[in-house]
Amino acid sequence: MATSYGEDSPLLGADLADQASIRSSSIHKVSTEEEDGPSSPPEFGNLEDDVLPEDTVLGRNIKWKDAFIIAISRVIGSGIFVVPGVILTSVGSIGLTLLLWVLGAVIVACGLAVSLEYGCMLPRSGGDKVYLEFTYPRPRFFASTMIAVQAVLLGFTASNCIIFSQYVHFVFDVETRDISKKALAVALLTIITIIHGVWYRAGIRIQNFLGWVKIGLVIFMLFAALYVVIFRPNPEGAENNRPMRLQSWEGIWEGSDWNLGTLATSLFKVFYSYAGLSNLNNVMNEVKNPARTLRSVSLTALVSACFLYLLANLAYFAVVPIEEIKRSGQLVSALFFERTFGPNVGKIILPLAVALSAAGNVMVVTFSVSRLNQEIARAGFLPFSRYLSSSKPFNTPMGGLIVHYIPSVLVIVLPPSSEVYSFILEVEGYPGQIFALATSIGIIWLRYKRPDLKRPFKAWIPAVIFRIVLCFCLLAAPFFPPSHPKPGGLFYATYAIVGVGILVFGALYWLVWTVILPRLGGYRLEEKQDVLDDGTAITVLTRVPKPVHITDVTGKESQYTLDKNGFQYHHHVAQEKDFVDDDHIKAVYYPETEQLLKDVTGASKIFIFDHTIRRQPSDQRASKDRGVALRGPVNRVHIDQTYAASLSRVPHHLPAEEAAELLKGRVQIINVWRPISTVQRDPLAIADAHSVGEDDLVPVALIYPTRKGETFAVRHSDRHRWYYKKGLTPQEVLLIKCFDSKTDGRARRVPHTAFVDPRTGDDVPARESIEVRALVFHPNDRD
Repeated sequence: MATSYGEDSPLLGADLADQASIRSSSIHKVSTEEEDGPSSPPEFGNLEDDVLPEDTVLGRNIKWKDAFIIAISRVIGSGIFVVPGVILTSVGSIGLTLLLWVLGAVIVACGLAVSLEYGCMLPRSGGDKVYLEFTYPRPRFFASTMIAVQAVLLGFTASNCIIFSQYVHFVFDVETRDISKKALAVALLTIITIIHGVWYRAGIRIQNFLGWVKIGLVIFMLFAALYVVIFRPNPEGAENNRPMRLQSWEGIWEGSDWNLGTLATSLFKVFYSYAGLSNLNNVMNEVKNPARTLRSVSLTALVSACFLYLLANLAYFAVVPIEEIKRSGQLVSALFFERTFGPNVGKIILPLAVALSAAGNVMVVTFSVSRLNQEIARAGFLPFSRYLSSSKPFNTPMGGLIVHYIPSVLVIVLPPSSEVYSFILEVEGYPGQIFALATSIGIIWLRYKRPDLKRPFKAWIPAVIFRIVLCFCLLAAPFFPPSHPKPGGLFYATYAIVGVGILVFGALYWLVWTVILPRLGGYRLEEKQDVLDDGTAITVLTRVPKPVHITDVTGKESQYTLDKNGFQYHHHVAQEKDFVDDDHIKAVYYPETEQLLKDVTGASKIFIFDHTIRRQPSDQRASKDRGVALRGPVNRVHIDQTYAASLSRVPHHLPAEEAAELLKGRVQIINVWRPISTVQRDPLAIADAHSVGEDDLVPVALIYPTRKGETFAVRHSDRHRWYYKKGLTPQEVLLIKCFDSKTDGRARRVPHTAFVDPRTGDDVPARESIEVRALVFHPNDRD
């Protein structure tokens, strides 16, 4: 019977079976340096050629003062106004609190030295993404994937949005319902995202203004504290609630909690407070004189931040009673202003300034993280990378802003408000220590491995080693139970578990995306350079079929047989030559094919159930003309039937009684494949049956009008051995065993596919072939 889109044409499954592109049997010519010519200039994402700074379509608009605000404004946010109270509540004493701030500054200085060496050596936007990719190119894409997951899932700005909301509620004495606090925090983030996404220069000006406001506010706080200490005013309502006076050295350490887990969580909060010092590393493509500016700005910001933090802590302790600070949580600076200036100015105007300070922090974090997200998208590690990389329509990183906005909103909305701030600080800080460890080890490794690199700044190696040791301690510390666990709160190591979980998710995502799926699909991921309409250079990760060796059996055809290998070449001259009339094919070609199969296999009964003629350049089953019986080569590795589908063919085509009797003996399905003209394009390849394991076979359902069928798709494996014959002629047939009921070690089935020979020219005519599939019966072979 002729092949048509009738009873034997699948309604569902045809596209999967015949239109998927071939992966594992493409031949690829290996290019050489002589063929490709000299190496091209440095491209986006290529750091090996040189450490030249890379420009962006946004231009270099960030001057020294802008860069300083980007760093210091990120530092002076909730850290200076909120974290001191949170840390004192955790560790219990003034002495231990101040010690942690000093120790944190030393550790941050060590980390800043690492960032400075990397940033001056590789002055490109992206920060840790660029540094880890350069240092750890193997396993391929692993560092990039981990940074992408961390940036998307943990690169949020939720904490300062929450602080802004809390202080606004405090100023206006509004009932602090959970929904109102979260709504105001989301509103702030939304407005800032719109500003940075629509008005690039206006966003920079606003964040610069807010940055200088918060610096002025901190200086004002210091003078206010001196005023209180010297003149000891008594604001209304504060007579009976004076700050505690410390009479001895032992007094400042009273109540200290030296538990390792408590110290670790407190240090994570200190690190968060200093996090903005490396903020500039994320936007280096937009900085004028990037290496020189990074050095001077980072060091200036570090000294300024350390000085301001210590003085701010002393100011709080001098004005606000210790027990009141512990009860205040995140509102310590609001209490400071209220006790210093009374309930009017102190409770309204100055806390409102703190809220604006938090808003400024949100602005600079959004500004820098959106650039990091854009760099990740440019490298091809986010879905819809072409859109997220673009600077259209307002010449801003709108895609990076959107990627930053979504997780930030989720983190604001989902956790309970009572614990969300501390939880955010801790969960951000823990994975950060892993990346800090990786970059610190990387600096030492590059000193040894790449001494040739230009290093405008060099970190002090003992400081780097100290940071490495401390990173290990901080990673282990959260799993030590606290001395005084908070009743009804989160599990003490929740933030560490969540942080590790995110990193494990990143590792699994990398494993599936870059290892498992390419192995199953028979392809590899390759980076391809592209340029968007707005001039943005991006990297597109494309799926490239793995090169597979296919052996030409010409001259050795007799070595391959149906039972040993699953295929066999046979010389046979057919009476039918044209293959254009189905009735003539069935009347003339079917009988001679039946006799051929009997002669080759020794079978006593043959039933041909269909044939397919292929004359199209490619398979066109999906065309609107469902009556077209002429198809093209199938560039997909497959086996025509599964074991169950093969046996079901017998009762489907033959009377029930005869089928039942024939099924007691040996049953085969053999595809007789013949060129109509000499094959010059899309030759047919077959895999040795014994090189393809059962685990490599994947059943694919085919839904017919009156029944269901199945074919085998085939997973790629390096174990597969592929063969073909070049220039197969119409006087030769290829017998392909699709099924054999024998399970005694003989070949039972053989995968096959057409493949594209890269040596074939464009002017070579399309392949013409006919394949006849037949049930082959050996009723007497019943053992």
